[in-house]
Amino acid sequence: MTISIVSLRSLFVSIGMIHLSTAALGTLVSLRIADSGGSQEAASFVAASYSMGFLLGCFFIFRPLARIGHIRAFAASAALCSLCALLLSISENTFVLIAARFATGLATASLYSIGDAWINDSAPANSRGRILSIYYIVLGVTSVASQAFIILFSGDLSEAFVMMSALYSIAIIVLVPTRTSPPSVPAHAQLRLIASFRESPTAFIGVFVNGFVLALLLTVLPYQASVAGMSANMIAFVVAAFYLGRILFQFPIGHASDRMDRRYMIAAMSLSAALTVMILSIASRNEGFTIAGESGLVLQVVMIIGSVFLGGLIMPLYSVLVAHAMDRTVPVYVGATAVTLLFVYTVGSVVGPIFGGIGSLLGSDRAVQWMCWVLMLVAGMFTVVRLKMRESVPHAEAASGVAASPTSVSISPETKRPEHSRF
Repeated sequence: MTISIVSLRSLFVSIGMIHLSTAALGTLVSLRIADSGGSQEAASFVAASYSMGFLLGCFFIFRPLARIGHIRAFAASAALCSLCALLLSISENTFVLIAARFATGLATASLYSIGDAWINDSAPANSRGRILSIYYIVLGVTSVASQAFIILFSGDLSEAFVMMSALYSIAIIVLVPTRTSPPSVPAHAQLRLIASFRESPTAFIGVFVNGFVLALLLTVLPYQASVAGMSANMIAFVVAAFYLGRILFQFPIGHASDRMDRRYMIAAMSLSAALTVMILSIASRNEGFTIAGESGLVLQVVMIIGSVFLGGLIMPLYSVLVAHAMDRTVPVYVGATAVTLLFVYTVGSVVGPIFGGIGSLLGSDRAVQWMCWVLMLVAGMFTVVRLKMRESVPHAEAASGVAASPTSVSISPETKRPEHSRF
C-alpha cells in the first residue's frame, strides 16, 4: 500500500490543488455576483451552468479527450480552468460568468475522471479501499482549506481568482513530469435509469435530492448571505464548517450503516438534515443584523456548529445511498448502476439552482431554504414508507460500505461482502 501511495503522490497533490480551487470558486463566484449587485436568478443560473458543464464533461467529453493521452488531457483541462479563473477575475458580466463556469465544469469533470481512473487502475486490490479512503480524505481536507482563500482575499476577490488560476497551473506542473503509467480509457457504462429506479427507488430519489440540495447550499445560499449583510469571512467559516462535517461524519456513518438496514440510516440522515435546515433558516432570519459584528457572536457559533452537522449529514449521504443501491444490484450491473446514480445526482445539481432561481423570482429569497427543507423531509419520509413496503437485504448478502464521491464515472463501487467498512 505504501508503494502505491508513493507512486500516486503527484496525482494526489495535483488533484488536491484542483479540488482546492474548485471548492473555493464555488463560494467566490457567488460572492462576486453579490458584490457586483447581481440578482439571485443570475447566481442560480451561473451555478446551474457549472453543473451542466460537469454533466456533459462526465458523460460525453471525457473519453474523446482522454484519447489524446491522460497527461495531455489533464494539462489541457487544467489550463482551461486556469484561463476561466482569470476571466472571472476581470469580468462581472452575467453571460461571461455563465460561459466561464460552464467551461470550468466541462474541464473539471475531465480532471476528476482522469484522477479517478488513474487511482482505480493503479491501486492494488488488497489496498484499493484504503487508498480511496485516503483520496477522499484529501478531497475533504482541501475543501475545508479552500475557504481560507476567501478569508485571505476577502478585500479583493479579483486577487483570489488569480490565485485559483495559479493553483491550476501548479497542478499541471506537479503532474506533467510524473513517471506513473496512466490508465487506459474506461469502457462506456450504459445508463440504467428505469432498472435502477425499480431496484432501489430510495437510492434513485435520494441521490437526485442530494444533488439538488447540495447545489443550492453551496452556491446559492452564500450569495444570499452576502446580500443580507454577512461578511465574506463569516461565509467562508460557515462553508468550511459544512465541508468539515463530511470529514468528521463520513467514516462513523459508513461504519454504522454496514451494520443495519441502510434505509434506517438514510431516513435518519434526511430527516435530521431537514430539521437542521429549518433551525438554521429560523436562526438566520435577520442575519444581516444579528450575525454581522460582535453582537452576533453567539449566533455565529450556532451557525458554524449547525453547518458542521448539516454538512456531516448531507455530504456523506451520497455514499450511503450508493451502498444501498449496491445491496440490491446484481453484481454484473454494479458499474452501470453507479454511473446511473452519478448521472441522476448531477441532473439534480443542474435542476436545483434553476428551481432556486425560479422560486426566488416568483416567491421570495427564502424559497431556497424552504426547498431544501421540503425535499430533505420528503426524501426522509419516502424512505420510511419504503421500509414498510419492502424487506431489508439479509446482512450476509449486503455489499460493504462504499467510499463513493460524485466526481466521475471512473471509479465503480465493489460488491464484496462486508469484511470491514471502506467509508
